[in-house]
Amino acid sequence: MPPLSVLFSGQPNYQNPYSQQGEIGIEREITKGWAVALSGIYVHTIGLPVAIDTNALPGVPLQTVTLATGQNVSFRNWAAPQCQGAGIVNCFANPLLLQNDVYSSKGSSIYEGAILEVKKRFSTHFSVLANYTLSKAFDTTTDFNSDFGPVDNANLAGERSLSTFDQRHKVVIATIVDTGNKFGPILSGFQLSPIYRYNSGHPFNLLAGTDVNGDRHSTNDRPIGAARNTGLGPDFMSFDMRITRRFKMGEKANLQLLAEGFNLANRTNFASVNNIVGPNFGLPVAAGGQPGFTTFNVKGTSSLSPSSPLAFTSALPTRQIQLGVRIGF
Repeated sequence: MPPLSVLFSGQPNYQNPYSQQGEIGIEREITKGWAVALSGIYVHTIGLPVAIDTNALPGVPLQTVTLATGQNVSFRNWAAPQCQGAGIVNCFANPLLLQNDVYSSKGSSIYEGAILEVKKRFSTHFSVLANYTLSKAFDTTTDFNSDFGPVDNANLAGERSLSTFDQRHKVVIATIVDTGNKFGPILSGFQLSPIYRYNSGHPFNLLAGTDVNGDRHSTNDRPIGAARNTGLGPDFMSFDMRITRRFKMGEKANLQLLAEGFNLANRTNFASVNNIVGPNFGLPVAAGGQPGFTTFNVKGTSSLSPSSPLAFTSALPTRQIQLGVRIGF
């Protein structure tokens, strides 16, 4: 086998993931045509796939550093002097291998959500659907790709944090207004469908951009002391609308004109954050840390250039308008 090879394999008796789910809800009509519903959802998923590098042995020396907050944290250091020279066999199962990634079923996740919904069924040419979701999601892994593996392959529990897919608040309000045939020849036949959407930002992982602990992984290392997914990404807000008008064309055919607008307020919704903040992020300035950053709970900002740490690097589409014609028969 060539030196510095990367191996991939599956753990013996690999188990497929499965979920334990529970939901409870109540719905009540508060007045004619109007209903309110409240529900709760719980999902516990076990056996999520995660790549564990078994070549990096757990019995390596611990190194302690002091963060900018004054807190002392310890981490396993495969680059310690005890792992050099002949001592490398105490830190790596096969010193000639770069990685030995074993796909295991050790990951897990938990989702808890509460949904409040108000509905008005379509009558008198008008309907409303509005819901608010309050939720929280935890997990120990993002993806089975080894680039998302744990910082410390001997401590998967240390990866438990808010999930990358955690979305604390979500609001959706949608209505339909249909003028029907009762508003004269000018206003009849129109259908107006606006929708408003908002959701809070998703967590993101702070990355060091280099192999901090010497375990031969450089894509997944965080700054020393940083927990997983401590960053908070940008929120999202959009107002869309669709207007249609239908014209009869004989007994069986009709012509429908459509106009659709997306993000009509032309709000800039940022899509991603430069999460590579460097290995010394969160350390005292004297140790190479960045001034002003004493915590790992950070957010992205639009005031920096995209190449700067914590700057926004891309945005979702701006205002879009499209027109269409549909013929039915």
